[in-house]
Amino acid sequence: METKFLYVVLVIELLIISNSKHMFKNTLSVLVVFSVLMSTSVFAQFGGGPRGNFEMPEGWEEMTDDERKTYREENRPEGMEGRQGRRGNFETPEGWEEMTDDERKIYREENRPEGAEERQTMKGAMNYGSKSRKAKNYKKFAGKLHQKRQFKDENKISNQAAVSFLQQRGILDGYEDGSFGPENPINRAESLKVLLEALGEDIEANGTTNFSDVPQGAWFAKYVRRAQNIGIVKGYEDGSFRPAQTVNQVELLKLAFESFGIDLSTYEVTSSDIDSGAWYAVYLQYALDNNLLDKEDVDLANGMNRDAFSEVIYRLIQQQENL
Repeated sequence: METKFLYVVLVIELLIISNSKHMFKNTLSVLVVFSVLMSTSVFAQFGGGPRGNFEMPEGWEEMTDDERKTYREENRPEGMEGRQGRRGNFETPEGWEEMTDDERKIYREENRPEGAEERQTMKGAMNYGSKSRKAKNYKKFAGKLHQKRQFKDENKISNQAAVSFLQQRGILDGYEDGSFGPENPINRAESLKVLLEALGEDIEANGTTNFSDVPQGAWFAKYVRRAQNIGIVKGYEDGSFRPAQTVNQVELLKLAFESFGIDLSTYEVTSSDIDSGAWYAVYLQYALDNNLLDKEDVDLANGMNRDAFSEVIYRLIQQQENL
């Protein structure tokens, strides 16, 4: 009965509006109709009210929050479960409520929409320091992302988003056995491959190098050759490159910044914790100033493992793509 009466009121008011010659009367009529609709459950029935797409029951205002929530769940219109169950642009599966936090996390990772991870990793990109300098050799990634890999030792990876970011861009990958090897030390050959891929350099398969310990058929030969051609590496006095030699932290910072083309010739060393006379001082200062390396992770003499190097390169790319 209430609904029928309201329909009659609505029709009468619309007739008044259509026959009125006065703007004031038109406006007043519209307000009357709108007020009537807003004060009743008719508005809620059509999905326009703040209570969603179902009709509120008698006694709604007296219900507790838990009672209202229960009512919504029990009276949700058919087809609404998927829309209500969305988490981060994908639909939750059946049994979502019974899943543990770890199971939900795995589901999100495996069902993340294409491009979502890229956006996620960029969220904090502007937090990488206010003293950042533009890298003249860096070009923004414009290629096609590789399919994301699930590494069998990913529980040992400190920042899975960073590793996935690099892997999907073809910068750093895992091993044939399905592992990533985050704790493995990174050597000179591997570091060159990572840096040149990050820079988007065109790597030619053919050619030779003048290093005595770089066989032409070795997987890293093309990277060493390209790095030598653009002046990134020079090798040792005995004519060797020493591709399997591990690289310590500050050597990798120097190699990374110089490869990217970040000019630090005028950068000031201001930290009292850094020996301003050391050859590596400016590289370490820049890394700390711009959150490319955390202070508690500074370990000058020891070599960097794949996990730590991935984090530095990931942050460096984030920094450059947001300058």
